[in-house]
Amino acid sequence: MRYMKLVTILLIMSVLAVALAAFSPSASATPGDLHVFPPAVTSMNATMDSTAVYRWGIYNNGTNPHTVLLDIRDGDMGWEASFSNEDSYVLIPPGEFVRVELIVTVPNTRDYPIATFNVTATVRDLVTETLWTKEFGTVTTSIIGGAYIPPTKVLGWFDDPLGNFIPELDNEWGVFLTTVTVWLLIGILIYFILDPVVKQVTKKTKSNLDDNILAIIKGPIFWIVFTYGIVSSLGVLNLKWIYINSLNILFRSLLILLSGWMAYRIFKDILLYWGKKYSEKTKTTVDDVMLPLFEKLGMVVIVIVAVILTLNLFGVDVTMLVAGMGVMGLVIAFAAQDTLGNFISGMFLLTDRPFKIGDIILMENGDYCKVQQIGMRSTKLYNTFDHDMIILPNSKIANEKVINLTEPDNKMKVRITVGVDYSTDIQKAKQIMLDAARDHKDVIHEEDKLPFARLIDFGDSAVMLKLYTWVYNLDDQWRVGGELREEIFKRFKKEGISIPFPQRVVHIRNDD
Repeated sequence: MRYMKLVTILLIMSVLAVALAAFSPSASATPGDLHVFPPAVTSMNATMDSTAVYRWGIYNNGTNPHTVLLDIRDGDMGWEASFSNEDSYVLIPPGEFVRVELIVTVPNTRDYPIATFNVTATVRDLVTETLWTKEFGTVTTSIIGGAYIPPTKVLGWFDDPLGNFIPELDNEWGVFLTTVTVWLLIGILIYFILDPVVKQVTKKTKSNLDDNILAIIKGPIFWIVFTYGIVSSLGVLNLKWIYINSLNILFRSLLILLSGWMAYRIFKDILLYWGKKYSEKTKTTVDDVMLPLFEKLGMVVIVIVAVILTLNLFGVDVTMLVAGMGVMGLVIAFAAQDTLGNFISGMFLLTDRPFKIGDIILMENGDYCKVQQIGMRSTKLYNTFDHDMIILPNSKIANEKVINLTEPDNKMKVRITVGVDYSTDIQKAKQIMLDAARDHKDVIHEEDKLPFARLIDFGDSAVMLKLYTWVYNLDDQWRVGGELREEIFKRFKKEGISIPFPQRVVHIRNDD
């Protein structure tokens, strides 16, 4: 019997151990594994445009790691709340303690003097994948002073006198109208006083640059001051936060528009104007060509900056837009390689200056051309013989052999070739050619450019002589050359010197 009781006790204890093991909570997660310590203060008073911070403590007393996804519910318009964690996602290992902060931003209006936020969390056990919801509680924030109190001061300085004359305006609307009127008077005062004051200061300057700048900016400054006064005065009306925010955005848009307009006028009427006057005084043509490019580029930059600032004002992320513009620029660069090549070649032509506007150049194909215009993409050449306008891409003319006949000066060497009979006295023929050149009024007779004649070759039918002489203007080379040939021909004929034509001696052989 004693052994039977002992066996029975052992069986009962085994059954209890199995039951306890089966129902043991250590194998699964429960909401009790996560302990939340609430904030010491769940209700705060704060001033407008300030923040209130509430802190929770979370302790994982289980054996598995947990994740906590925080969520904010409720709240009122104009109030903002966010966790210090960027994604509101917290990982808590077993046995660890984590602190969570909720930052409540107080609006700048008393439309909603009190805001309540309910904080909850979704908890996940990373081992068992068990999910449950945890309540963190509610926090309440109040604006100091409670509900809206109508203001009684204009600009915060003096009482509104308008309510004394019109009882219906003895309220915030009267203060608003008086404040706007004061701002209007300030704008008018600036508009009419700024001009004489600035002129008094700058009257000693010889340039009218300051007068031009003042004429451009005084109108926009008046509207900026006046609209700022209107928007800043709206605070006394206790409008809803969404309306005040919209009006602030509208004012900033107007500010961007007026600033862009002033930048455009200053750029166009002052910078470009003085740039053109400066380019007229310089001998180089680089500024004459670059100025139109600078004008177009400046206009585009002003518009792009204004658009980017406006988009950023309305909450549009311009980072992707700028990145897209960069990629688009690469695509355009690949698609417009010829245009970019011509542009770069034009820059080299303007800076290296192998020729300038008005120069006479000799092309590889033998054309004599006058340079009419050097642009950023192409160069215009006037063909002096055919009376044609030739337009060549800058990349082609930059890679072609071009002889600048105008450099180093307009003087030009004229060469005249003539053949005489083998029986002719060569010295006499050369002297006749030199006398004809010396007697011509357009031939240069300077020491280093005196005419001279040479025997250059023995031809099949004649001895070849060449006369070298210079003229003052390269445009006269063809006229002077023709006149000298006629004179040489007359003098040769008078002296009995013949200019033979090609001859052939034919021998007939008769074998008989």
